[in-house]
Amino acid sequence: MRKRILSVRRTAAALTCAAMLFQITSCNGHTSGIDRPSRPTAGTATVQPTGDRNGIEDLTAQQIYDKSRETNVAAGSYREQTTRVEAKTNLLVSATECSGTVEMTGQGKYEVVVQGRDIWARMDTGLAQTASKQGGVTVPEDTWLHGTLDHPLLAMVAGHCRMDRFSEPDTASAKLAAQLTKGQITVLNDGQQVVPISIKAHGTTITWYTATTGRPHYLRQDAENSDMADATYSDFGAPVNATAPTGKTEKAPAGSWPNSKLH
Repeated sequence: MRKRILSVRRTAAALTCAAMLFQITSCNGHTSGIDRPSRPTAGTATVQPTGDRNGIEDLTAQQIYDKSRETNVAAGSYREQTTRVEAKTNLLVSATECSGTVEMTGQGKYEVVVQGRDIWARMDTGLAQTASKQGGVTVPEDTWLHGTLDHPLLAMVAGHCRMDRFSEPDTASAKLAAQLTKGQITVLNDGQQVVPISIKAHGTTITWYTATTGRPHYLRQDAENSDMADATYSDFGAPVNATAPTGKTEKAPAGSWPNSKLH
């Protein structure tokens, strides 16, 4: 049963790009005339490591990649905030829970709560109208819709909640590891000392930052490619508290959304 749940989650995440509800850009990164939101300024100044460093900068780039993600998973939960052309997310995530908001560029915003297989989602006017048109049913606005991962619309809106990363932590493949380069300790604009590792391929650079003091958490991703997200991670170990929301709640309507075959 656990494997099936994870499989559905991964399918739901993949549908995020394919489903018309989220079709602001194509999967190959073309932006349909929408500019990518500007990302926060990355730290660039080289600094001397402080006395309480954790030693992560002494490892290889591959070891830093793997260790930092392992550290995030070991925290039990974290806040993930991402920005890409088609969406902004602010989600608190654990292995079994997720709560937060997703804003779809030019379409609207929704709140989502995931607790195990249960999903609740509340859409604003713009997104409810889009979902209604595509699904051939009336999706009420500002109303919590409840269902499970078997529901095509709810599975798609929960696709940003990457809870599967806690059971299957990301690791650098041999191909990726061979292309990773490690930089010198630098400081982010919030004052956090970090070691950057990066990869350059097809004219695009992606950089990941890992804390060099305290626990070696993976803190940030900066990506030049508009099809990839800029991301920040914080609130490690914070309770998600993804309880059933209060307020008006309805069973999610049965509709026919694109690419809804999740099994």
